[in-house]
Amino acid sequence: MNLIHLLNMAVYGDTPYMVRGGQEDYKRIFYSDQNLALTKPITLIGGFGVIKSGTIMGIVSESTNRAGMYTPYTPEGTAWAGAGLQVAWPGVTYVTSDLAVEKYARVKMEDSYRFQVGDHLCACDTDNTMTDLGAITAIDRTTYSHIAVLTVTNNCATATVAKGAIIYHQQTTSSPFVLAKGALLSSVDTGTGENAKGAQGTLVLSNAILYAGSILGYNSDVETDLGSSLDGKYVILK
Repeated sequence: MNLIHLLNMAVYGDTPYMVRGGQEDYKRIFYSDQNLALTKPITLIGGFGVIKSGTIMGIVSESTNRAGMYTPYTPEGTAWAGAGLQVAWPGVTYVTSDLAVEKYARVKMEDSYRFQVGDHLCACDTDNTMTDLGAITAIDRTTYSHIAVLTVTNNCATATVAKGAIIYHQQTTSSPFVLAKGALLSSVDTGTGENAKGAQGTLVLSNAILYAGSILGYNSDVETDLGSSLDGKYVILK
């Protein structure tokens, strides 16, 4: 037994193993020539972790400092109901306790760093429509060690954790407060928690044919917002 083997035993144990991470960006989203597509650079808000290639994105419509930045699209009304919601819709943030008719929303501490004072929020669960919460006026990260309390301008509507109560950045100023703007070209890491810095990305806007199986969050509302169409296994952005 040599010195390197002894050091490996001391640090890693004596059982051979290998940790494999997730594989990103091996899928293609373009069927048509990527060079002909209309695209634009965008800035993504931090705290949402890795946003995968092909994710439908929405824009922050109202915020003191971050209007015009992007977050993953949140579907309208009850369209997001179902299992694994935060995988399918990474732009939503689940609350940790039921929303009542009051001006507070409680979220996990790590998730709270997605938000800043001045960000305009909305909320809902699977039973009710989107509620305009107005701007965040304060974020309390000191009272509790595991959750943060967001104070908002408008009263929340009743929404329950059992029915998937969420909050999210407002993406348009009129009901239902969500609007798709395009598809993310490549996966980017926006970070998580206190040290999340956000990221730069590229948004595919139009003049492209994309593989439908590679587009995340596409539905009939997105189709209307983008003026696109679904043709078999292809999404056509005109």
